[in-house]
Amino acid sequence: MRISVLSLFPDLIRQFVGSSITGRAQQAGLFALETIQIRDYAVNRYGKVDDYCFGGGVGMLMMAEPVWQAWRAACQNDLPPGGKRRSIYLSPRGKILNQAKAAELSQIDHLILICGHYEGVDQRVLDEIADEELSIGDYVLTGGELAACVVIDALLRLVPGVLPDAEAYNRESHMSGVLEYPQYTRPAKWHGRKVPDVLLSGHQANIGRWQQLAALKETLRRRPDLFQKQQMTAEEWLELLDLSDSL
Repeated sequence: MRISVLSLFPDLIRQFVGSSITGRAQQAGLFALETIQIRDYAVNRYGKVDDYCFGGGVGMLMMAEPVWQAWRAACQNDLPPGGKRRSIYLSPRGKILNQAKAAELSQIDHLILICGHYEGVDQRVLDEIADEELSIGDYVLTGGELAACVVIDALLRLVPGVLPDAEAYNRESHMSGVLEYPQYTRPAKWHGRKVPDVLLSGHQANIGRWQQLAALKETLRRRPDLFQKQQMTAEEWLELLDLSDSL
Protein backbone atom coordinates (compact mmCIF):
# COMPACT_ATOMS: atom_id res chain seq x y z
CA MET A 1 0.00 0.00 0.00
CA ARG A 2 0.99 3.64 -0.34
CA ILE A 3 0.46 6.28 2.32
CA SER A 4 0.71 9.98 1.47
CA VAL A 5 0.67 12.55 4.28
CA LEU A 6 0.01 16.24 3.59
CA SER A 7 1.59 18.26 6.38
CA LEU A 8 3.39 21.42 7.40
CA PHE A 9 5.70 19.25 9.53
CA PRO A 10 6.55 16.18 7.44
CA ASP A 11 9.69 15.41 9.46
CA LEU A 12 7.48 14.40 12.39
CA ILE A 13 5.79 11.79 10.22
CA ARG A 14 8.98 10.42 8.69
CA GLN A 15 10.74 10.16 12.05
CA PHE A 16 7.89 8.26 13.68
CA VAL A 17 7.06 5.90 10.81
CA GLY A 18 10.74 5.22 10.15
CA SER A 19 11.21 3.82 13.66
CA SER A 20 10.66 0.40 15.21
CA ILE A 21 8.31 -2.11 13.55
CA THR A 22 6.90 0.28 10.96
CA GLY A 23 10.41 1.36 10.01
CA ARG A 24 11.47 -2.23 9.39
CA ALA A 25 8.31 -2.83 7.35
CA GLN A 26 9.06 0.25 5.27
CA GLN A 27 12.61 -0.93 4.60
CA ALA A 28 11.22 -4.32 3.58
CA GLY A 29 9.00 -2.65 1.00
CA LEU A 30 5.72 -3.69 2.63
CA PHE A 31 4.39 -0.16 2.17
CA ALA A 32 5.54 3.16 0.75
CA LEU A 33 5.41 6.45 2.66
CA GLU A 34 5.25 9.81 0.92
CA THR A 35 5.22 13.09 2.83
CA ILE A 36 4.18 16.25 1.02
CA GLN A 37 5.07 19.65 2.43
CA ILE A 38 1.97 21.81 2.01
CA ARG A 39 4.12 24.94 2.21
CA ASP A 40 5.73 23.95 -1.11
CA TYR A 41 2.41 24.99 -2.66
CA ALA A 42 2.13 28.34 -0.88
CA VAL A 43 0.34 31.20 -2.57
CA ASN A 44 3.40 33.46 -2.55
CA ARG A 45 7.17 33.25 -2.33
CA TYR A 46 7.09 33.83 1.42
CA GLY A 47 5.44 30.47 2.03
CA LYS A 48 2.02 31.82 2.97
CA VAL A 49 -0.45 29.00 3.62
CA ASP A 50 -2.84 30.57 6.14
CA ASP A 51 -5.03 33.63 6.56
CA TYR A 52 -7.60 35.18 8.89
CA CYS A 53 -11.02 33.54 9.24
CA PHE A 54 -14.01 35.21 7.65
CA GLY A 55 -16.43 36.12 10.41
CA GLY A 56 -13.68 36.71 12.94
CA GLY A 57 -12.31 34.42 15.59
CA VAL A 58 -8.94 33.75 17.15
CA GLY A 59 -6.15 32.19 15.12
CA MET A 60 -5.36 31.57 11.49
CA LEU A 61 -6.88 29.13 9.03
CA MET A 62 -5.07 27.08 6.40
CA MET A 63 -5.99 28.26 2.92
CA ALA A 64 -7.73 26.06 0.38
CA GLU A 65 -5.33 26.44 -2.57
CA PRO A 66 -2.08 25.09 -0.99
CA VAL A 67 -3.93 22.08 0.43
CA TRP A 68 -5.64 21.49 -2.92
CA GLN A 69 -2.37 21.60 -4.84
CA ALA A 70 -0.63 19.30 -2.34
CA TRP A 71 -3.49 16.82 -2.64
CA ARG A 72 -3.30 16.92 -6.43
CA ALA A 73 0.42 16.12 -6.19
CA ALA A 74 -0.37 13.09 -4.01
CA CYS A 75 -2.91 11.86 -6.55
CA GLN A 76 -0.33 11.73 -9.37
CA ASN A 77 0.57 8.17 -8.35
CA ASP A 78 -1.18 5.53 -10.44
CA LEU A 79 -3.44 2.99 -8.77
CA PRO A 80 -3.38 -0.71 -9.65
CA PRO A 81 -6.38 -1.97 -11.66
CA GLY A 82 -9.39 -1.84 -9.35
CA GLY A 83 -7.31 -0.10 -6.69
CA LYS A 84 -8.83 2.07 -3.98
CA ARG A 85 -7.75 5.55 -2.90
CA ARG A 86 -9.14 7.37 0.12
CA SER A 87 -8.46 10.88 1.42
CA ILE A 88 -8.91 11.49 5.14
CA TYR A 89 -8.73 14.74 7.07
CA LEU A 90 -7.57 14.27 10.68
CA SER A 91 -10.03 16.26 12.76
CA PRO A 92 -11.49 16.24 16.30
CA ARG A 93 -14.96 16.39 14.76
CA GLY A 94 -14.48 13.18 12.80
CA LYS A 95 -15.59 9.67 13.68
CA ILE A 96 -13.44 8.04 16.37
CA LEU A 97 -10.76 5.65 15.15
CA ASN A 98 -11.29 2.07 16.32
CA GLN A 99 -9.88 -1.34 15.45
CA ALA A 100 -12.55 -2.00 12.83
CA LYS A 101 -11.69 1.26 11.06
CA ALA A 102 -7.97 0.42 11.21
CA ALA A 103 -8.72 -2.95 9.58
CA GLU A 104 -10.78 -1.21 6.90
CA LEU A 105 -8.02 1.28 6.12
CA SER A 106 -5.41 -1.48 5.93
CA GLN A 107 -7.16 -2.65 2.74
CA ILE A 108 -6.80 0.70 0.95
CA ASP A 109 -4.20 0.79 -1.84
CA HIS A 110 -3.47 4.52 -1.51
CA LEU A 111 -4.33 6.39 1.65
CA ILE A 112 -3.98 10.17 1.74
CA LEU A 113 -3.92 11.75 5.22
CA ILE A 114 -4.43 15.50 5.48
CA CYS A 115 -2.99 17.21 8.56
CA GLY A 116 -4.47 20.52 9.57
CA HIS A 117 -2.81 23.15 11.75
CA TYR A 118 -3.67 26.50 13.32
CA GLU A 119 -7.50 26.66 13.38
CA GLY A 120 -7.83 23.94 10.76
CA VAL A 121 -8.44 24.01 7.01
CA ASP A 122 -10.79 25.99 4.79
CA GLN A 123 -14.00 23.94 4.59
CA ARG A 124 -14.30 24.35 0.84
CA VAL A 125 -11.24 22.29 0.04
CA LEU A 126 -12.27 19.63 2.55
CA ASP A 127 -15.65 19.40 0.85
CA GLU A 128 -13.86 18.86 -2.44
CA ILE A 129 -11.12 16.36 -1.55
CA ALA A 130 -11.84 14.63 1.77
CA ASP A 131 -13.77 11.35 1.70
CA GLU A 132 -14.14 11.46 5.48
CA GLU A 133 -12.86 13.03 8.69
CA LEU A 134 -11.27 10.89 11.38
CA SER A 135 -10.45 11.57 15.03
CA ILE A 136 -8.27 9.66 17.49
CA GLY A 137 -10.23 10.90 20.51
CA ASP A 138 -12.41 13.57 22.01
CA TYR A 139 -9.70 16.16 22.55
CA VAL A 140 -7.86 18.75 20.45
CA LEU A 141 -4.23 18.60 19.33
CA THR A 142 -2.03 21.37 17.92
CA GLY A 143 -2.00 19.71 14.52
CA GLY A 144 -2.94 16.55 12.70
CA GLU A 145 0.53 15.01 12.59
CA LEU A 146 0.28 13.01 15.83
CA ALA A 147 -3.14 11.75 14.81
CA ALA A 148 -1.77 10.71 11.41
CA CYS A 149 1.00 8.74 13.11
CA VAL A 150 -1.54 6.95 15.30
CA VAL A 151 -3.68 6.03 12.29
CA ILE A 152 -0.64 4.81 10.34
CA ASP A 153 0.63 2.68 13.21
CA ALA A 154 -2.79 1.14 13.88
CA LEU A 155 -3.44 0.13 10.28
CA LEU A 156 0.09 -1.00 9.38
CA ARG A 157 0.07 -3.60 12.16
CA LEU A 158 -2.72 -5.30 10.20
CA VAL A 159 -0.90 -5.30 6.85
CA PRO A 160 0.39 -8.82 6.09
CA GLY A 161 4.07 -9.16 6.85
CA VAL A 162 4.42 -6.12 9.11
CA LEU A 163 4.10 -8.30 12.21
CA PRO A 164 5.76 -11.73 12.16
CA ASP A 165 2.47 -13.62 12.64
CA ALA A 166 -1.21 -12.71 12.42
CA GLU A 167 -1.57 -14.29 15.87
CA ALA A 168 0.39 -11.28 17.16
CA TYR A 169 -2.67 -9.07 16.70
CA ASN A 170 -5.64 -11.41 16.34
CA ARG A 171 -5.84 -11.93 20.11
CA GLU A 172 -5.21 -8.33 21.14
CA SER A 173 -7.68 -5.93 22.70
CA HIS A 174 -10.61 -4.96 20.45
CA MET A 175 -9.90 -7.50 17.71
CA SER A 176 -12.84 -9.65 18.83
CA GLY A 177 -14.82 -7.04 20.70
CA VAL A 178 -13.23 -7.65 24.11
CA LEU A 179 -10.09 -6.50 25.90
CA GLU A 180 -7.00 -8.66 26.06
CA TYR A 181 -6.56 -11.02 29.02
CA PRO A 182 -3.79 -10.35 31.60
CA GLN A 183 -0.36 -11.69 30.68
CA TYR A 184 2.62 -12.72 32.80
CA THR A 185 6.27 -13.67 32.43
CA ARG A 186 9.10 -14.97 34.68
CA PRO A 187 9.47 -15.15 37.62
CA ALA A 188 6.33 -17.08 38.58
CA LYS A 189 6.20 -15.18 41.87
CA TRP A 190 7.04 -11.47 42.22
CA HIS A 191 6.51 -9.23 45.26
CA GLY A 192 4.25 -11.91 46.71
CA ARG A 193 2.05 -12.02 43.61
CA LYS A 194 1.76 -15.37 41.82
CA VAL A 195 1.01 -16.20 38.23
CA PRO A 196 -2.36 -18.05 38.01
CA ASP A 197 -1.73 -21.78 38.39
CA VAL A 198 -3.53 -22.69 35.17
CA LEU A 199 -0.90 -20.82 33.12
CA LEU A 200 1.81 -23.04 34.62
CA SER A 201 -0.11 -26.27 34.04
CA GLY A 202 0.81 -26.85 30.40
CA HIS A 203 -2.82 -27.86 29.69
CA GLN A 204 -3.53 -25.82 26.56
CA ALA A 205 -7.30 -26.33 26.54
CA ASN A 206 -7.61 -25.11 30.12
CA ILE A 207 -5.23 -22.24 29.43
CA GLY A 208 -7.24 -21.20 26.37
CA ARG A 209 -10.51 -21.26 28.28
CA TRP A 210 -8.96 -19.27 31.15
CA GLN A 211 -7.75 -16.66 28.67
CA GLN A 212 -11.23 -16.32 27.15
CA LEU A 213 -12.88 -15.88 30.53
CA ALA A 214 -10.15 -13.55 31.76
CA ALA A 215 -10.64 -11.38 28.68
CA LEU A 216 -14.37 -11.18 29.42
CA LYS A 217 -13.69 -10.30 33.06
CA GLU A 218 -11.26 -7.53 32.07
CA THR A 219 -13.81 -6.17 29.63
CA LEU A 220 -16.58 -6.23 32.24
CA ARG A 221 -14.36 -4.47 34.78
CA ARG A 222 -12.77 -1.87 32.52
CA ARG A 223 -15.17 -1.38 29.60
CA PRO A 224 -18.73 -2.34 30.51
CA ASP A 225 -19.91 -0.60 27.34
CA LEU A 226 -18.07 -3.22 25.29
CA PHE A 227 -19.11 -6.06 27.55
CA GLN A 228 -22.79 -5.28 27.01
CA LYS A 229 -22.39 -6.27 23.37
CA GLN A 230 -21.29 -9.83 24.24
CA GLN A 231 -23.74 -12.69 23.82
CA MET A 232 -23.09 -15.06 26.73
CA THR A 233 -24.70 -18.33 27.75
CA ALA A 234 -25.74 -19.17 31.30
CA GLU A 235 -22.80 -21.59 31.55
CA GLU A 236 -20.36 -18.87 30.53
CA TRP A 237 -21.81 -16.57 33.19
CA LEU A 238 -21.28 -19.25 35.84
CA GLU A 239 -17.70 -19.84 34.66
CA LEU A 240 -17.04 -16.12 34.73
CA LEU A 241 -18.40 -15.80 38.26
CA ASP A 242 -16.27 -18.75 39.39
CA LEU A 243 -13.07 -17.35 37.87
CA SER A 244 -10.29 -17.03 40.38
CA ASP A 245 -9.81 -13.69 42.11
CA SER A 246 -6.13 -13.92 41.20
CA LEU A 247 -6.75 -11.67 38.17
